[in-house]
Amino acid sequence: MFWSQARELFEQIVSWLDSVSICGLEHSQIESKLLEHESELLRRLLQTKIF
Repeated sequence: MFWSQARELFEQIVSWLDSVSICGLEHSQIESKLLEHESELLRRLLQTKIF
């Protein structure tokens, strides 16, 4: 499947957001973590589209 790497990362992000590991984190900490993963997710989506 063409989108499998991007989908896998997306699912990891969603699982992290749905987990108890984010309990107690500040909103800004969650946002920072999402921003870290955002560029990687977009890179994977773009690479899939190009190749």
